[in-house]
Amino acid sequence: MKFQRKRVDLGHGAAEYLEGGAGPRLLFLHGASGVRITSAVETLARARRIYLPIAPGFDGTEDLDRVVGMADLANHIATFIASTIRGPADVAGHSFGGWIACWLAAQRPDLVCRLILQCPAGLNPRTDEALEGDPATFLSRAFAHPEKRRPETKTPEMIAANRARAARYSGAVRYDASLVSRLDAITCPTLILYGRKDGVVPPETPLILEKHIPRAKIVYIDDAAHNIEVDQPEIYVDLLYQFLD
Repeated sequence: MKFQRKRVDLGHGAAEYLEGGAGPRLLFLHGASGVRITSAVETLARARRIYLPIAPGFDGTEDLDRVVGMADLANHIATFIASTIRGPADVAGHSFGGWIACWLAAQRPDLVCRLILQCPAGLNPRTDEALEGDPATFLSRAFAHPEKRRPETKTPEMIAANRARAARYSGAVRYDASLVSRLDAITCPTLILYGRKDGVVPPETPLILEKHIPRAKIVYIDDAAHNIEVDQPEIYVDLLYQFLD
């Protein structure tokens, strides 16, 4: 499945994104490493029109003066949905992208039909816990099956720059109390996916989301860590098809 890289003017600045597939619209919000086209995304593109917006400053894109925090990122994505997709869409977010997706659904519930949160970041109550650490340690925490990853196409410098931008947007906050206070504004059906071997996002996170989002449901995935769609792509795709259909 081929994805085209496109660019659109949103008024407050430009947005770059990848688009591919055919069918009902599904928007993916990427993690802190930047956009990834996984085998699961390619499979979903056989039955969905996939949009993958690149957050400003990620993957070599330009920063935008008016987009400085997580709520700003959500507003940026809301403008993208309204102007490019031209209507509400199903939204899936992974990790850092799941954090943005929560803000989006809380601020603009009219633009989100259904919400899928794969190991979302930003709701870690363990504020005294050590961060990811060196790349090898992070890899072991992020993947139950690192051998399933596709060959890396980003340079180490780009990955480091992407992660630095994610930290800048979040202000290095690990527990977003402001977001928690607004989670009950998320009115759409919400699927929370959590890998039982996740070493990045703690198990308290999905419970916080389920408690505060009125129509949320948690599904735990065995033999999967932080990147469920890589560790267990078939299960991930099946769950999304069931939820979206």
